[in-house]
Amino acid sequence: MVIVSEGENMTAQPKTARRALLTGAVAGLAAGAAVMTTGGTAAAAATAAGTPDWFDVKTYGGAIGDGATDDAPAIQRALDAAAAAGGGTVYFPVGKHLVKPTPGQPALAVKGDGIRLAGAGAKAATLIKGGDGILLRMSGTGTSASTGSTHRRYCSVENLGFNGNRKTGLLLELYYNNNSYFRDVFMSSNNDMCIDAVEFWDSRFYNLVIEDSTGTTGSTTQPNIWLRNASSATAGTWGYSQDNINQIHFTGCRIEAFGTGALWIGQGAVTSNNPNGVYITDCKFETSRMQGGPHLKTDAGCKHVYATNIYCYAGDFAAGTPATARNIISWAASSSALENVVIANKAGKATVNAGVTLYSGPGSTAVLRNVVGLYGTPPTGTHIYYEQSSTGDFRVENSYGSSGAQATGTIPVKNAPNPPLRLVPGPVNDASFTRQPLDGTMAVDSVNKRLYVRVGGQWLWSALNS
Repeated sequence: MVIVSEGENMTAQPKTARRALLTGAVAGLAAGAAVMTTGGTAAAAATAAGTPDWFDVKTYGGAIGDGATDDAPAIQRALDAAAAAGGGTVYFPVGKHLVKPTPGQPALAVKGDGIRLAGAGAKAATLIKGGDGILLRMSGTGTSASTGSTHRRYCSVENLGFNGNRKTGLLLELYYNNNSYFRDVFMSSNNDMCIDAVEFWDSRFYNLVIEDSTGTTGSTTQPNIWLRNASSATAGTWGYSQDNINQIHFTGCRIEAFGTGALWIGQGAVTSNNPNGVYITDCKFETSRMQGGPHLKTDAGCKHVYATNIYCYAGDFAAGTPATARNIISWAASSSALENVVIANKAGKATVNAGVTLYSGPGSTAVLRNVVGLYGTPPTGTHIYYEQSSTGDFRVENSYGSSGAQATGTIPVKNAPNPPLRLVPGPVNDASFTRQPLDGTMAVDSVNKRLYVRVGGQWLWSALNS
């Protein structure tokens, strides 16, 4: 019998061999460290570490994350390394990364496709703007209306914070971009728009939170997010976009404490294309710092915009701003619908002029369903204001204010047709329906030209004029 003492391995290698292996391991670690600390490229460092698609801004870029050191050059090295490698994850560990824009240039720029910016958490890893200007540019090189070949593509931002530090300039620029997504991103404290998007396609926002950001003092045209075909912002370096915003989704997003609007969708300077296919679901737009502009806005150049399960709250005005009641939603998109919306304010503060201003263009039907105003203070105008220039049809269902006037403006003379009644070739009874209908159900006897109504379980009829 062979007795093996504790800690001894029956197949253990000689001590000299084990020492050699340990020595080799230490040497390998030292070699990897040398690559990262002696000026080797981030891509080379990543390869040495065995993770060629992972670029930690501290390990590979040399970022400090103390909130005082300008980390922009270090982070840009990591972003550039990811671009050179053909894509990958640029990782931001816990820390506050100060980044300073230079005149005419953003603090940071994504210069390749397939790059993912991932943080340790939306409030654990934060980019802080160190001066006026753009914090992050994720834009292509120019318009490419047919193929998107000059767009920035297949990029994302996840679990990362953007702090505007009370500076002007965008937090995120999305010009000529497609197939990107943004998840669990927290933006705050920017004295300007946060996101500006032009010729932006096929992209998604999930659980995006924007707080305490607004335009400059007196501005009424700097919403937190603006999706548009083109703008003066794209002139010069970028040129005007010739294509449009399309297929953008916002799901479970929250925008609070804004002054000049939460989310606007507009045609911009280019009129040859229409922003289309924008879907807004389960979102909250709440502020007590109104300065100007509606919470949610679509202009007449938009098509196929669908907003549902939306909460809008108008609590108060920004300090120093005249207490002039505002329109909360401006809805003019065609072939679109605004549904399941609550617009609210508090008692004793006249913050709402119109809950919704509604426009219907030529050949279009403006659709509102279940758009309800829960007003602690009645609107100074009305719950729904019908724009005088409307020429299209309307379908407004179960949309009302809890107090104040219900509808003003040019009350529509055109309305979309009601759903057709069931036509029955003979007398109507319960058997004319797949399931027993409720009292109040109507149908038409198409043979005898009679209108039937179910009352108390019986079908009563009246002859129709022939």
